[in-house]
Amino acid sequence: MHKRTQILILAIIAVFCLLYLRLIHLQVVESGRFTVLAVENAAKLVPDPAPRGVIYDRQGRVMVDNRPIFSLRILPYVLSSKSEEQRRWILDYLSRLLGERIDPKVSATEPIIVKDNIPLDRAIQIEEQKGALEGVLVYSRPVRRYPYEKIGSHLLGHVGEIEAAELERMRGGGYRMGDVVGKDGVEKIYDHYIRGRDGGKRVEVDAFGTPTRILETVDSVPGADMTLTIDLDIQQVAEAALGQQEGAVVVMDAHSGEVLAIASYPNFDPNIFTDSRENWRWKMLERENHPFMNRALAIYPPGSIFKVITLTAALEEGIADPEEIIECNGSYKVHNRIAKCWLEGGHGPITVKEGLVWSCDVVFYELGKRLGADLLEKYCKAYGLGQRSGIDLPQEKMGFVPNSKWKEKKLKEPWYNGDSINYGIGQGFVQVTPLQMAVLYAALATGNIIRPYVVKEIRNGAGEVVYKGEPQIVGKAPVSPENLALIRSLLREVVLRGTGVATRFTGIPAAGKTGTAENPGEPHAWFICYAPFDKPEIVIASFVAHGEHGDRASAYVARDILKWYKLNRVTRDFPPDGPFSQYIVQRGKYNVPYRGNPRSD
Repeated sequence: MHKRTQILILAIIAVFCLLYLRLIHLQVVESGRFTVLAVENAAKLVPDPAPRGVIYDRQGRVMVDNRPIFSLRILPYVLSSKSEEQRRWILDYLSRLLGERIDPKVSATEPIIVKDNIPLDRAIQIEEQKGALEGVLVYSRPVRRYPYEKIGSHLLGHVGEIEAAELERMRGGGYRMGDVVGKDGVEKIYDHYIRGRDGGKRVEVDAFGTPTRILETVDSVPGADMTLTIDLDIQQVAEAALGQQEGAVVVMDAHSGEVLAIASYPNFDPNIFTDSRENWRWKMLERENHPFMNRALAIYPPGSIFKVITLTAALEEGIADPEEIIECNGSYKVHNRIAKCWLEGGHGPITVKEGLVWSCDVVFYELGKRLGADLLEKYCKAYGLGQRSGIDLPQEKMGFVPNSKWKEKKLKEPWYNGDSINYGIGQGFVQVTPLQMAVLYAALATGNIIRPYVVKEIRNGAGEVVYKGEPQIVGKAPVSPENLALIRSLLREVVLRGTGVATRFTGIPAAGKTGTAENPGEPHAWFICYAPFDKPEIVIASFVAHGEHGDRASAYVARDILKWYKLNRVTRDFPPDGPFSQYIVQRGKYNVPYRGNPRSD
């Protein structure tokens, strides 16, 4: 018995020690956490959402701002204190006013949103009857407004309520369930700058959840305002020139990398995301061809616009002379394969340099065969292909440039000469984005490989610059000055007398290259150019999916943009081949309405 008593006493002491240690842990170690929980149990936060920052174009025109919408809320604990007759009168009045049955669960302790986005006149009527509608609140919150609707939708993006996966990823940034965040475009990339800081009232409640007094009021802080590099005029012209053709357009400052316009079609109206979820789903059911995909950042086979890389590699590696003559009879034989030139019957005897002007496939079949996969990959990578450009937008694809080891590893096959001739004309495995090709042709125009960007600066409410986009040169064009000068002159000849004559007009001298890329279905159409030729200002990358012919569909798009640019950004007439130093360029002074049509002339 003595031993049993000792064991019992020791067990009781051990239990009390454990309880004592647990009390110390709860009251000392975790006191802060439980204090917060106690406060939250005794108080409810009535939020006051902060408006997101306004987004402007480069000339200060509003592209995105905010508008208020009104929601109808009911306080169930107030309604439950009313008589059955009073409660029924209030609910019937609201039902008649809003045209739908209003019948909330009065047992809930939290405010209930019974109708979102109610018309302003209905909100005013409810406020006018506030005395008789005790327990009914009209709540105002800011939502995004995109005044130009579909214009720049992929660039700007849209907003929506944060999802569980996003919350888990961004919890450290102060995000909470129910927050509205950017879902795409600059709204997403710069969300932490432009989202603002919510305010609200912390209200003490009793055990039943009924408010008793206001403990604290915190003012909301609006988000920082953003200025884009985008020129709204050029953006509208680019989208009008592209029209309802599936494709993309990029217009970029050739020297700084500032994107002046970036268009993609099909597009969408970001304003639909301020409607109810049911309305959003209904509208999206009518959409086809992936309207949320930014085709300016998506990958496609480049076709003949790639030939400048093949020519660069051939000249730099010394495997071809510009004056070398190659016989084009309309086809090229590799073992048992016959590869056709786009010109039936062929170009006849043609020099390597004229092969670029007339986009002769046979010339570039031969150059591709001489170079092989690994040399072509070397120059692709040097020009920035096969990697992201670094633009401050989501969705950008890396593209793909193959080499011989990749094919052996991935496809378990050796690299054949047939693969090389495809590579030489921008077909086969190679994939690029319209933006990458704009950067590449900017490198040909200036000698520098630049990082494109779309946000010029962000300023907080005090007017302080909290972010500034800066031009950034990330490399040099992998070509000697002599060979670069030759390639530039050939690109000018493409527009003057070659496959790019659709963009030739007395107004602004351009240099560029057409491309027709084979793929399942009708071929894709490309045209990339820079202008003016001898002192480049802008680069235009035009892509029309299944447009068949780069010298027509996509070249017409670029032509209309160049015409508008001449009328609105260049203030003095000049001959098409004169030095640009004679011209005066003033941005934003003249705004002539766009009247072109890519199919009209």
